Amino acid sequence: MMPGRIDAADGKNSLIVREGILESVWRPGSFVDVDDAKDAMHAVDRIIGGSPMPMLSEMTDVEFSAAARFEFAKSTGVVAIAVLGSSAVDRVIAAATSRHTHYPHEFFTSRKAAMTWLADFIQAEVQGEV
Repeated sequence: MMPGRIDAADGKNSLIVREGILESVWRPGSFVDVDDAKDAMHAVDRIIGGSPMPMLSEMTDVEFSAAARFEFAKSTGVVAIAVLGSSAVDRVIAAATSRHTHYPHEFFTSRKAAMTWLADFIQAEVQGEV
């Protein structure tokens, strides 16, 4: 059984699983360093319980160090990630993180579009294609 909400990175990040999707929300205005990234990834491991799943990451107005972006790219806890942001800067940060990932990674400005994209991965998981 997955725990409820988990906070990580000194409260900068909050994680919860809803409808088969791991939702990660970063506090706007945060600066995320490598230690924050490692703590968030440990929280991901705790909440998913060893079963990688699709993730929605809300990161509007959040700055990530290069080391933090590289740490996130090493994640094995997700099968795909939809990054939700609101600006060109958010898009650039998401693109910088995606360079090193080994899983599908897309940027969205619409939560509905992001969730629709992630739903395809849940369906593939149900059908044993992931």
